Amino acid sequence: MIDVGRISPGSLDALRGAGWRESRKMDITRWVASLERDGYRINDPARAVLTMFGGLSVAPVNEVGPNFVNGEPLTFDPIDVGSGQYVMAEELHDNLGGNWYPLGEWMSSASVLVDDHGWTVAIGFEWIWELGKTVEEAIDLALLANRPLVCLKVLNAGSKPWPPEVV
Repeated sequence: MIDVGRISPGSLDALRGAGWRESRKMDITRWVASLERDGYRINDPARAVLTMFGGLSVAPVNEVGPNFVNGEPLTFDPIDVGSGQYVMAEELHDNLGGNWYPLGEWMSSASVLVDDHGWTVAIGFEWIWELGKTVEEAIDLALLANRPLVCLKVLNAGSKPWPPEVV
């Protein structure tokens, strides 16, 4: 379900530098069982991503994007962000629809989740950000900062979107 041919060469180099190989197949059975007890239902994109990249922490190639700065790794650990946090998936469902499954963490410890169709978002503090319509796009954004970060939703009525819309 993940097409590595759609991930940019720079991101693939970063993934390889973090220990990934195309033949890598992580056993995610324990993660899935643990998160099912919390209410999560694994989806195909999450299964594919975690089987390929689970357990990796990948440093960004570029830290400065068009409207954000990120010096933190993209970490593929669904337990770290999802265990005991099913309310986060419910909040995404209430705001965006869909079935969401945790993948890991990104900028400022934001939780990264993917829906049944591969749409990947990060939720943290007071915002929901779109990382990509596909997991491949999301990986490129997180590692390459190759396009603006888009705020999909402000979760606190008193806050403004961050980052502000690029004009």
